[in-house]
Amino acid sequence: MTRKGLVLFTLAVGVMVIAGGAFVNKMVEFAITMSHHDIEGFGATAVATYLIGMLPIVFIMLWAVFTGRFRDIEGPKYRMLELQREIDGGLAPRGGRRG
Repeated sequence: MTRKGLVLFTLAVGVMVIAGGAFVNKMVEFAITMSHHDIEGFGATAVATYLIGMLPIVFIMLWAVFTGRFRDIEGPKYRMLELQREIDGGLAPRGGRRG
């Protein structure tokens, strides 16, 4: 594994652990709130947690935009169709027509 791949893997695991921990925390808090009938402040904490959880997604999206990952979003689709035509070309019946 390259250094870049290791860093990316570590960041992905870190984000999943943090997001998973926040999710478990919210579910426990929700269960406790329901059992005590105390809902003051529950919404503010939930909104803050999910907004903080969205930050990595926003940063990844900005990174993708600024590094040019969205320059040719149609290209992979056409490449896939071209490869499918090449594969089907060897399997098509004579005359080029399919049933």
